[in-house]
Amino acid sequence: TYELDGRLLFARQMADGFDKSQFSLKPVACESVGGYIFICLAKEPADFAPVRAMVEPYLLPHRLREAKVAFESTIVEKGNWKLVWENNRECYHCAGNHPELCKTFPEAPTVTGVQGADSDPDMLAHWAKCEAAGLPSKFRIDPAGQYRATRAPLLRDAVSYTMTGRRAVKKNLSDSVSTDRIGSLLLYHYPTTWNHILGDHAVTFRVLPISATETAVTTKWLVHKDAVEGVDYDLAELTHVWTETNDQDRRIVEENAFGILSPAYEPGP
Repeated sequence: TYELDGRLLFARQMADGFDKSQFSLKPVACESVGGYIFICLAKEPADFAPVRAMVEPYLLPHRLREAKVAFESTIVEKGNWKLVWENNRECYHCAGNHPELCKTFPEAPTVTGVQGADSDPDMLAHWAKCEAAGLPSKFRIDPAGQYRATRAPLLRDAVSYTMTGRRAVKKNLSDSVSTDRIGSLLLYHYPTTWNHILGDHAVTFRVLPISATETAVTTKWLVHKDAVEGVDYDLAELTHVWTETNDQDRRIVEENAFGILSPAYEPGP
């Protein structure tokens, strides 16, 4: 039995002289921000303060600490971790492979990339609207490119990731956000997570390498703590878009992985 701080409290049938203090759990650097828990396995973890300073203002209005998990799925993609991430960040494939997501999510480079957002009139207008409502929105990125955040508008009159573009959940995700059409807060922290936080729900992703040829992708759909399935949301409607998108991405990754195993494969530039 262990204490929450990792100390061993009790162990049965140990030899005389057994020293509990020598058998604590391994310490791991841990930080909590905006409802997320970040860990670092390095012996000397990097300073987390810059991450907190950037992402916390974006996250706090959504009150994810109070949200509940409506659904969670884990799929295993038969491709290495690098392929999974490259596929996620390479958005040229979206129009031809993600019909459900592309009903609401813009594939414009100024949204999906790291350049040009501050000169895109649609992005500028969206940022101005959201920031006037107290929601930090402008594009920000770590100098090394490891983490970034921005708020992006959805297509046309869409307010959520559904096939109709209408809300998936009747209750807002946060009682602190009442503004309509806030789009999606896009938050990335490489190499483990990407996130979409909307007005009615949030979708979080964790990427975990299992082996050189397999990667687990865990997706969680978060809703207001008081939202009731079957009353405030239909689970199939809530999860449909990203369940399909995940499976489409799995297929792409596995096809690329198959090609890479070919003896004729040569890396590109």
